[in-house]
Amino acid sequence: MATQRRSDTRRYRTNGNVAYQPEFEQEPVQKPSRREQIRGNTVRRPEPARRPQPRPRRRPAVRPNIEVRPQSAVAPFTVVGLFVVLACTLLLVVSSARLAVANNDIVELRGQLADLQDEGRTLQAKYELVFDLEAIEKQFVSDGTMVRPGAGQTVYLDLSGGDNVVYYDGAGEGLSGLIQRAEQFLAGLLP
Repeated sequence: MATQRRSDTRRYRTNGNVAYQPEFEQEPVQKPSRREQIRGNTVRRPEPARRPQPRPRRRPAVRPNIEVRPQSAVAPFTVVGLFVVLACTLLLVVSSARLAVANNDIVELRGQLADLQDEGRTLQAKYELVFDLEAIEKQFVSDGTMVRPGAGQTVYLDLSGGDNVVYYDGAGEGLSGLIQRAEQFLAGLLP
């Protein structure tokens, strides 16, 4: 079935790469030209035979011969490098674990700090209630040790004296004072 051709199929003539007008097989391929009609030749001239174009020769793929080296001994630098990488990896894991523990401790200490600050505020409030100035004033006024000033009382402060300077025994001058200050500084730095 597929090999039989229908009589009304169209043929396409190609001369190169462009298809010409399709023609039915039953109709003449083309009308004879005037020159052919004058001569009386109604037969179509055959097309020149096409020359097959030479195809380039394919060369077989040549694969290079690869020589395999025999296995050699492992270089000591490679072994040392591997141990260095493993040691660095171990240190990284250990330091990451220590960092996680330190972060956990910081969170716990911040929680304790917040609790202690709350407790400090409540103790400060209790302390201020213990030393209530009005209660102390009432106590001393009732004993008679303190007397309230009257409206006509005046208190004078005498500031006519000269300035006073007090020397402490621990403060030295010169080299001994410098050594004492250095000792105090170093003692403050060390825990």
